[in-house]
Amino acid sequence: MPITINATLRTLTAAATVALGVMAAAQAADTAPAALVEDVTGTLPGVQPLDYLAAGQTLSLAPGQVLSISYLASCVTETITGGTVTVGAKESTVNGGLVERTAQPSCGGGKLALAVNEAGKAGVTVFRSVPAITVPGAKPPLPAAQVTLLKTRPVLALSSPGPVTIERLDEETPPLTVEVAGSVLDMAKGGTGLVPGALYRISAGEKFLIVQIDPQAKDEGGPALGRLLRF
Repeated sequence: MPITINATLRTLTAAATVALGVMAAAQAADTAPAALVEDVTGTLPGVQPLDYLAAGQTLSLAPGQVLSISYLASCVTETITGGTVTVGAKESTVNGGLVERTAQPSCGGGKLALAVNEAGKAGVTVFRSVPAITVPGAKPPLPAAQVTLLKTRPVLALSSPGPVTIERLDEETPPLTVEVAGSVLDMAKGGTGLVPGALYRISAGEKFLIVQIDPQAKDEGGPALGRLLRF
């Protein structure tokens, strides 16, 4: 009889462990970023531009209030006016409001979402210097890119105001340092864009990203999705 009880307990324990694992996986899937907030008029509690939204999240807009969001998986940007919005995986369900959808040809949103998840939803990895093996007369190898952008004018979301330094790694050019007074630097709003095909190290405080600009990248702004770098 004790053997039967022990076996039953082991079976129940194993089943409970599997159930907890399934629940944890479901919770992780639910909190994964599905959409990026591009803009919102007025006040929407808990929602700010450049925030991420998870599938299943519900938002209530006031009459006439406008919310613009872009979906990472579908590269669709929605402009929603009023109503109740339920965030989906690729588009929203809107009740009592109006929605207009515009598809981007390509945005790289899925890859940026992966970068967000891997970095604890920070979208950036902090690297520390390590000893390197060098060969006399040989150039040091270039680091691998963490993010590839399809546009030359990124949006930088900073954790605090301060200097941002942009260094080109594949050519010897003077670095560019910009003092940012707020928490966002949108390079589409002035200055020179980055160079298609170039590799950059972009630093903000103690954090930095290695960014590759696609050789066919367009010199334009537009939705933040596909050009957002979060520090």
